[in-house]
Amino acid sequence: MTNIEHLNELLKENKKDTFLLYALALEHVKINDFLKAKNIFQQLIIEDPNYLATYFQYGNLLAQIGDLELAEVIFKKGIDIATTQNKIKTRQELEQALFLLD
Repeated sequence: MTNIEHLNELLKENKKDTFLLYALALEHVKINDFLKAKNIFQQLIIEDPNYLATYFQYGNLLAQIGDLELAEVIFKKGIDIATTQNKIKTRQELEQALFLLD
C-alpha cells in the first residue's frame, strides 16, 4: 500500500482531519501530482485557515508551478496568521520565501 493509499484509507474515517489532508497534499507534491496537491491545499485553507504549515508548502508549490502572484498572496496570508499566532520562526520562514519570489 502506498502512502497515498494509506492516507486515503485513514481519511475515510475522518474526512476533515487537517494533518492527514496536509500529509496527503505533500505526498502528491512528491509524485508531481501538483493539481491534486493544489486542490488539497485549497481545501485546507478553507476548512482550517489557521493551520499554519499549509501556507508555506502551498506557497512553495505555487511558486514551483509558476503561479507567483498567488504564491505571494498565500505567503502574505501565512505571515499574517503567524504574526497573530506569535509564531516568529514560521513568520520568518514565510517572509524569506516571499522575498525569494522576487
